[in-house]
Amino acid sequence: MYHQIRSIILQKTIQMHHDHRGPVVAPFGSTTLVSRDARAISPQSTTRQMPVPYTYRRSAQQPVTTTASPAITARMRATPAPALQTSQKAPYKSPRPEREKEANRRIHWLLFIGVGMLVMLALWVLTSWLISWGTQRLDDIRYGYPRTYQTDAVVGHGGDSPQHPSHFIAINLHGHIIVVELMAGDPAKAITYGGPYLYGTNSNVDQIPPILEFKDVNGDGKPDMIIHLGDQNIVFINTGTKFRPSDANDKIHL
Repeated sequence: MYHQIRSIILQKTIQMHHDHRGPVVAPFGSTTLVSRDARAISPQSTTRQMPVPYTYRRSAQQPVTTTASPAITARMRATPAPALQTSQKAPYKSPRPEREKEANRRIHWLLFIGVGMLVMLALWVLTSWLISWGTQRLDDIRYGYPRTYQTDAVVGHGGDSPQHPSHFIAINLHGHIIVVELMAGDPAKAITYGGPYLYGTNSNVDQIPPILEFKDVNGDGKPDMIIHLGDQNIVFINTGTKFRPSDANDKIHL
């Protein structure tokens, strides 16, 4: 009976304090009381001097409330709430500016034509140089240096014949053309003809080989001597005993 009265008085006291001041913390060393509408939780140790949180239920309609110590409450308030991580989406970019930039970067078709022309020009220069270089190397093999040409011909000088033809040697000696005739192949009957000097803008005039040809060019029946120097022709007229340079009075038909 005593305990029931004490429980009812304690319950009324808790309800009054709760209505005016909020939840009440039971003092240390008090006896744990349990009733239908209220429950006090005693501390686990009576030696600790700090309030003990408890759960108090007024009625079936009132939600459960709890209290914590001031230190814990201050620590919870001082601790900042974690920031919510939200997924950031990249801003939308319209593909139209990219297409416009790509269109601006397109190469004009005239550039390809210009590059093609430059390539063709380079190929033409390279091909010309290769042909010139190849021709000089071939002349080195065939004519040597100085350029020298030799042949045999029957021209009616010194008793030559098909069995003993005259021997001719043509030399381009540093741009000066010299022809040596060995009548009937006899060195004792050698005769030298001084030809022209080669001039021009081409510094390689000494590279031109002198080519000899014998045929009648004035219609007298005797073979005349023609010296071919590239695109030039030098004619020597056959007098019957030797050759002489042609002049304006000679009717030459090459």
